[in-house]
Amino acid sequence: MRSPSLTRQSRKVNGKLVSDYTWRGNVIGVRDSARNALLVIELFGDEQLTPEQKAPLLVRMLFEKPEQAVQIAGDDYADLLACIVWDAFGLDITADRAHADEYADAVFDWNEDAARIRSSLLQCYGLSWDEASRSMSYLDLCSLLGSLLESENETPFQQAIYYRTAKPPKPTKYNREMREAFAARAQHYALGQGRDKIEAQNDAMGDMFTAMKRAAKGA
Repeated sequence: MRSPSLTRQSRKVNGKLVSDYTWRGNVIGVRDSARNALLVIELFGDEQLTPEQKAPLLVRMLFEKPEQAVQIAGDDYADLLACIVWDAFGLDITADRAHADEYADAVFDWNEDAARIRSSLLQCYGLSWDEASRSMSYLDLCSLLGSLLESENETPFQQAIYYRTAKPPKPTKYNREMREAFAARAQHYALGQGRDKIEAQNDAMGDMFTAMKRAAKGA
């Protein structure tokens, strides 16, 4: 996943955020808003669609000019999708998990933490989720959420991440109540099915990549 930049320019096309990405020397417009990223994630997790059905939907969801992107990619459009989805959203859709060593354990979940994210953005920045998710790229919004962890303002999102990542107090004969309180808070904020959902989505992504490669070969 590429890093946020102060010089990268985005634009609105038909009301949707578009940013330019480079693939093998070609500049391609990508719909990389945070909202579109979550829709892409939902597409991967949709068990009612086959990988062959998801692939053309992904193309139309991702690119400002889908036909042009497919033409540029030629027989390598599976690689184009894999590269763009990784650069824009940090999602590894390759069958061999090419970016596995770059993944970190999930510390939040878009669904489980939806209310915390909404309220924290409003509390700290005065931003509504609906507006921010449409006007900001996925990378920029993730960076904004990361900045919440550095803020002096205590927010629901900040608290959740803290208790999921902090080490419990070392036991002494004087801090039993403190340790019990920490354990209770950690249990309260623990992610539920987040890890299982991530693994299922990874499998779906790998299946899609394989399907795209078959299609490219005319199978």
